[in-house]
Amino acid sequence: MRLIALSLALVACSDTGLVYRKPDVVTIDDGVIKGRVCDPSGRTWLPDAQAYINIVNSDGLIVDTKIAYSDIDGYWQISDLPGEREYTYYVQYGPEVLETETLWLGSGDVIELPEPDCFDPLTLDVAVVTGDYDDFNLVLNQMGFANYVLIDGLDEAALTDFLDDPDELAKYDIIFFNGGFIEDGIIYDLEDDTNTAPSQRIANVVNYVESGGSIYASDWAYDLVEMGWPDRAEFVGVDEIPDDAQMGDYENVTAAISDASLSEFLGSTYLDVTYDLPVWPPVERVADSVSVHVTGTVPYSDGLSDFQLTAAPLLYSFNAGDGKVVFSTFRVARNANDDVVATLQYMMYRL
Repeated sequence: MRLIALSLALVACSDTGLVYRKPDVVTIDDGVIKGRVCDPSGRTWLPDAQAYINIVNSDGLIVDTKIAYSDIDGYWQISDLPGEREYTYYVQYGPEVLETETLWLGSGDVIELPEPDCFDPLTLDVAVVTGDYDDFNLVLNQMGFANYVLIDGLDEAALTDFLDDPDELAKYDIIFFNGGFIEDGIIYDLEDDTNTAPSQRIANVVNYVESGGSIYASDWAYDLVEMGWPDRAEFVGVDEIPDDAQMGDYENVTAAISDASLSEFLGSTYLDVTYDLPVWPPVERVADSVSVHVTGTVPYSDGLSDFQLTAAPLLYSFNAGDGKVVFSTFRVARNANDDVVATLQYMMYRL
């Protein structure tokens, strides 16, 4: 609907009197307000949420209500709103109002509201380096990922081709490294200390991250993180010896969530973590630049003596250049209950 305002003016033109000037015509075009809504969990875009605007008259009385519903991707749009007016919109799901704001709509304006933070797996390009001791891709399937690339971490040729090519790494927003991919001869060489290829592959991964990529590694893949960023975390054992931190013992841990935002996201202050296999890599402490998300009291053994770490970092992350690194001491697939899957999603959203 278009509103047309007429402005009449009297103009003196002669001694005989006054005549009317041709009226000014002011056209006010209708406008549009549109936005997108995320599920309150932050995990997915929300379909079938109700967006509405009450139309009020000059006395403040509601004379009409414009209603729209979000589509499968969370988009909603309210059209045919007379311009040059102030509106308050509401987005509601069930009894809960998820969003409301008052704004001015000019003549013919199309206002597209800022998109809220929400996890959308379809916007990410992901690669998964497979391994014997974790299975990130199973968890990704639970999270709604339809398209990701598997790199066979148990095939030396496939793995070296991937890690040797910076352009190939750069194709992906996130690269997952499962614990148990081939490491000897790939990212270190126990037999030939003159082989420079492993250190170059580490450098390629570091450069990938510092250029804006992100990696998420678990369990035995810790060597990649320790070699690439040796000052960020102190693992048990001797840093210079590959695999030397693999001393963790069997344990079911009621871990504390030390990240307040993660705790709010999960609606819990604890996370149940299972170490169903031994020789996982405990972390003693991390640098100040590292964010610790989950901590716990865990046992480990060097073969001769038993030890226990209190409030040990079990899941941590840090920024490196323009990218980010996440490391989990526990195997993600083995712990793929709802809370751990949600934790993985929370971490991925921040990568």
